[in-house]
Amino acid sequence: MPDSSDQESPLLGVSKGDIRLERGRAIRDISAEMAQQAGRELLLFERTLNASLYDHQPFLDAIRSLALRRPDLSVRVLIFDPRESAESAHRLVDLARHLTSRIAIRCVGEEDRDRLDAFLVVDERGYVHRRLADTMDAIADFHNPLEARQLRNAFNQIWERSSTDGELRRLFI
Repeated sequence: MPDSSDQESPLLGVSKGDIRLERGRAIRDISAEMAQQAGRELLLFERTLNASLYDHQPFLDAIRSLALRRPDLSVRVLIFDPRESAESAHRLVDLARHLTSRIAIRCVGEEDRDRLDAFLVVDERGYVHRRLADTMDAIADFHNPLEARQLRNAFNQIWERSSTDGELRRLFI
């Protein structure tokens, strides 16, 4: 990952080129930086809501800010087992509970559980993609509309086959 003291922070929709991320902290920081620049939409596909990546204040503040700026459903999250995230008191679940018309968390359907990757897509421009969700090895790009759209299309297809989990529904009531 580029040293932030050596160059400016990447800009969503401007800074083109792969950024190789090989540690959880690097993925966490780039994900938060990209989320902070979101203007329309943030999509997250993960096996579980990894607290070390997504349960820290800069990322949560960016999600809250995007959700409050947009009148529509601007943040969508797909995970395999929402119960684990709900039981661990992940703050993103709590935020979604308070902003139900702007943040949605759904459970991946059985037909999509063989996917091995995990990704974050912002505004159809930038993404962070781990080809193997169980690793902390990722590629990020702040301006790759083609790849971001492909990931968004995959997300939307999975979203259509997903469901709202009963455990999360009970938490949101």
